Amino acid sequence: MGADAESMTAAVSAPKISSARLIICYAAILGTLPYLTLKASWVTGGGLGLRDPSFVDSDLMLFANLLTGGMDVVAVVLALAFTYSWGRRIPAPLLLFPIWIGTGLLAPIVLNLPVIVADLTQPHLTGMPLENWVWAVVYGGFGWQGVMLLTAFVLYARDRWWFVVTGTVRPGTIGTAGRLGIAAALGAAAAHLTWAFGSGGMSARGQDVVVALLSVLAAAALATVSRGRFWPRLVLVWTGAGAMAGSGAWGLFGELTMSSHGLGRALVVAVQVIGGVLMMISVLRRLPHTA
Repeated sequence: MGADAESMTAAVSAPKISSARLIICYAAILGTLPYLTLKASWVTGGGLGLRDPSFVDSDLMLFANLLTGGMDVVAVVLALAFTYSWGRRIPAPLLLFPIWIGTGLLAPIVLNLPVIVADLTQPHLTGMPLENWVWAVVYGGFGWQGVMLLTAFVLYARDRWWFVVTGTVRPGTIGTAGRLGIAAALGAAAAHLTWAFGSGGMSARGQDVVVALLSVLAAAALATVSRGRFWPRLVLVWTGAGAMAGSGAWGLFGELTMSSHGLGRALVVAVQVIGGVLMMISVLRRLPHTA
């Protein structure tokens, strides 16, 4: 009898999840399935979407496919955590770090989607080792995930950390970390703009422009963090520093394993990643108190 009463109390006290949040959660998860299907095929020796199966035969490509497939599995877990009540009990760093990196990977793709779509219509894809439809599935899925997963996170953060929106910035300065981060952001922006007007595909050059813009906006937001409302500046630093760190880390992996650009470009991207981390550390120190 006592156990039944406790179960009824728990059921009554459990917060109800809105239909909108459930739809967003499972829409985000749905967006991962095509990509996960491709990765599962490739790591198990399948040829789904491959013109040249040898493209995925190397140990490096096996590792890359396991890594990127694992990242989408993390996206599924995050979508669920942002929706259900058990997600409120997860320590903040275990959620914030992966969604920050995810923001940095997905936000530039979402912003660059018009250029990516235009690039997918070009004939150069016919010589690639992947079928044309794979590019559309991959980037379409990333764009979908970016919108849905980040929406789920915003709704979750609004409930758990409401004081960030309503509070004022904590007193202090941006410190050495902030100043170094801003310098790295401006340097990264200059480098990406230079690359954007160089050689490379339309999508890659568009991505360079987006990362440069986000880096500059993050630097400006951090430099003026004590003026005006705090949360819009936090959003800009979160997104821009995330793009520097997230897309920068992935770019660094590519530079060190598959690129012929040389060590100089890899060093620039490494500084970009460190700068993104420093900017995020600086802005987190200025978060409002809960009181």
